[in-house]
Amino acid sequence: MARPQPKNTWVLVVSGLVALALVAGVVALDEVFAPMDAVIRVGALLGYLGVFVSSVSSNYMRELTRYFGRRFVKVHHAFSVTALVALAVHATTVAWRSGSLGAFVPQFSSLRLFLSLGGRPAFWLIAVAALTALLRASIGKGWKTVHWLNYLAFLLATAHAQLIGRNFQHLGVRIVSGLMAVVVVAVFVLRRRREALRARRRARS
Repeated sequence: MARPQPKNTWVLVVSGLVALALVAGVVALDEVFAPMDAVIRVGALLGYLGVFVSSVSSNYMRELTRYFGRRFVKVHHAFSVTALVALAVHATTVAWRSGSLGAFVPQFSSLRLFLSLGGRPAFWLIAVAALTALLRASIGKGWKTVHWLNYLAFLLATAHAQLIGRNFQHLGVRIVSGLMAVVVVAVFVLRRRREALRARRRARS
């Protein structure tokens, strides 16, 4: 007999609405800006939040799927796709405004410049990770290792946001962003440590 699916998806809906409210609130903190600037900033914020949710939730897919049901997998994928699309809109609009495709090209002339423009390599890392997830059936178990690029991408995006992001010049936003980066690193390290301990126990048994 199939296990009934828990009806707790309202939590995910509320979380999505809170994320949208956060984006609207942060944008509202700024002075009046041109519509193109609004697209750039909203795209960056939605993409940033989407990568955060996708990165953290991917470490607990079994637990979250058990709690929310199989539908959570679709929600997780929706967050990932939405994040990638939002970041693509962000980068494309920046390129359109500058009149150059250089907005997609990482800069390596100095560490500070690389981090300041960290959104550029972050975009490509997220794209590779997303493509790997789609091809996981043919790639095999190795797709999970490549999928870890999402964590590096989030840290690069955080550096980019903290250094030159207009929305992230507010102290409260900077603090929250820093805490989000700490959470991503902590979740990744703790999850990998737990997996290593399980592997050792299986080897001993």
